Amino acid sequence: MSWLDSRSSRFGAIALGTFCVFGAVSLGACGKNGGGRGKQSDLAKWVDSPSNGSRDGNVIKFPQLQVKFEVPDTLYVFRNCGEASHSPDGAERWIPIITCASTGDDVFGQDEGEEDYFADEEASAAGAEPINLTFYVTHKTRPLDERAVTWFEGQFKEAGLDVDEISYQHDYHKKTGIYAKLHIVDGNGEPEREIIQFMFPREDVVFIARMDYPFGETRSVEQDWQYIMWNFDFTGAPAE
Repeated sequence: MSWLDSRSSRFGAIALGTFCVFGAVSLGACGKNGGGRGKQSDLAKWVDSPSNGSRDGNVIKFPQLQVKFEVPDTLYVFRNCGEASHSPDGAERWIPIITCASTGDDVFGQDEGEEDYFADEEASAAGAEPINLTFYVTHKTRPLDERAVTWFEGQFKEAGLDVDEISYQHDYHKKTGIYAKLHIVDGNGEPEREIIQFMFPREDVVFIARMDYPFGETRSVEQDWQYIMWNFDFTGAPAE
């Protein structure tokens, strides 16, 4: 799946540049897995060789990643949540874990009949763009702490993104990491798309939650983001 609207080569170029900012410099190798990491945690081994999780009702678990996700009972936009296909995504080669889609045809491994066709029809009738909220994981190659905020802000701006908000969060839906709200702007500096992203480290990997949508989106994407972020949780204490 594409981070930005694939119909726009300009959006694609910005996305590729930003992916490589994260990949080559900060989170993992751009276009490769990197090397020389030494002893790896079980989480990092999963990144190199992803395996399917298990599902029991609304709960999806990845024991090796120490992750569980409970599909929220109430969602307004991203009504179809499930295990993602774990093929490395984009130039940055992040591994998708869980994806929640505004339509019923983008989620891998859902139970038959789980798609919300009414949601699809509603969105289509309103002319709404299909959008996704996805959790990724990649190798951690640099600290993500309070001192990293300024560095990331500079890299976002260098990639051509307008930084509306960026901060280090000590307890963001039970997680610690860097939150960012970014805009892709047009030639006049006016926002065209909004990106919400949260990066949170765990042992020697980094998890990334990300969604993007047209600027001024009137659907309840931020409300869904809160529910989904809270329900993506860890199953045990990190290794020392």
